[in-house]
Amino acid sequence: MEYVIWALIGTCYGMLVGIIPIAGVTTALITVFSMGAYFMADPYLGLVFLTAIVASCASADSYTSILTGIPGASTTAACVIDGYPMAKKGQAARAMGIAIADSTFNGVVFAALTFFLLPYYGKVIVLFGRPEFLGFMMMALACVGFVASKNVFLSICAIIFGLCVGMVGEDVVSNPRLTFGWEYLQNGIGMVVLLSGLFGVPELLDGFRRKLKSAAPPMEGSYWAGLKQGFGDVRKHWKDMMRGGLIGFVTGLLPGVGGAVGDFLAYGATKAAHKEKDQEVPFGEGNPVGLLGCEGANNAQKVSSMIPACLFGIPAAPFAAMVMAICMYFGMEIGTPSLLDDINFTNSLAFGYIFGTIGVALLSIFLYKWILKVLEVPFWIYATFILAVIIYANMQYTGGWEDLALLAILSAIGVVCKTFNISRPAILVAYVVAFKIDEYFWGTLQLYGYKQWKPGLTSMEGFRWGELFSITNHPIFIVCIIISLGIFINSLVRKDKGLDYT
Repeated sequence: MEYVIWALIGTCYGMLVGIIPIAGVTTALITVFSMGAYFMADPYLGLVFLTAIVASCASADSYTSILTGIPGASTTAACVIDGYPMAKKGQAARAMGIAIADSTFNGVVFAALTFFLLPYYGKVIVLFGRPEFLGFMMMALACVGFVASKNVFLSICAIIFGLCVGMVGEDVVSNPRLTFGWEYLQNGIGMVVLLSGLFGVPELLDGFRRKLKSAAPPMEGSYWAGLKQGFGDVRKHWKDMMRGGLIGFVTGLLPGVGGAVGDFLAYGATKAAHKEKDQEVPFGEGNPVGLLGCEGANNAQKVSSMIPACLFGIPAAPFAAMVMAICMYFGMEIGTPSLLDDINFTNSLAFGYIFGTIGVALLSIFLYKWILKVLEVPFWIYATFILAVIIYANMQYTGGWEDLALLAILSAIGVVCKTFNISRPAILVAYVVAFKIDEYFWGTLQLYGYKQWKPGLTSMEGFRWGELFSITNHPIFIVCIIISLGIFINSLVRKDKGLDYT
């Protein structure tokens, strides 16, 4: 019963934060970090709570985009294209019906496929040694840096900066590294403060700067009739709905590439599948097919983003990194192979996500008027509260001025990255894999040609070049490196430089 109660609390909280413009699931998770100690006695309870937040926030983000034209998060920006014009035409209830049905279907289906089959995905881990892990992490960096960015140079800068941030602290022999004489940094830079600085604070400050005002346009006709019409649209165009969910699921697997990229790819695929002359309403002017074609991609992407996190400890999205950090806080390290054999772990993920997805749909149907009331609250009121909670959560580290100083420094960096379109997901993924790359790189050299290496040794004395070629017995490593090089070369020569996803 306690699991149901906390799943319901997570659903309600995720829905509330999701409705707030531009806040998003990462902000929601940052604000609950200080609650981690409560779940140390039963981490599975905390996992249900967290996944319910993720699921409900993913759906509620779309409602804000549709009703106000202000994206609830970057991952629902594509919903604005046709969703908001529908609302302005008095078809808000119809658009809500499409969003609720699409989000619920894709969320439940892909959650079941992902979490219940996660132990079987874990069998892949037995094929991975140090070289394979090294190759996979290099491919993750290539994906996040060069697939969804227009500027290769800025992507390289983001990756290098992320690797440097991840290396801050102590090396493998406990020598201070990149601390610049600041003793506070010897324990490294925590993921919570990095996420707060790169994503949380800059988005809130941007909302203050833009003086966001959210108010839904008036609705024409019966709410229930419009809702039913939206459900009918989804049933009629179920192929478009499933295509969008599948695209979101696939892009969610790639570190830093999902989110807005997945939504826009789904929208583009939907538009390409329909001839413009056959549409009663042009795309971009309130076409229900355009909305349902991209809406479910967000929910499917949220699910698949957890797969590389659970299998390899590499978050495919900022919220997945936040889930990893909170779980680590209450004693559960996501990304360890043994965790995949824990049936309670996979069941908790599945229960929390499916409960949150269905729960937020039911709440949205019957609490529509209250959603509109929340949207009428001035942005500065709830943004100020969220900012205060973020500051409080980050002061749980030491409670000293250093916590605030580091948050201020990283927030300033986050604002600069947002302003100049420097990929923040690339920084995050590079940060997460930095220490692991360091470990696997030297471990691979020690196994294949660098027999006399030991921690602290920088000389190449004793290196055996002949033995290095024995690494060709690891085809997964070679394939990952080839793919990484291909992605990098393609980013240099392609004419279509992709999307700005920062």
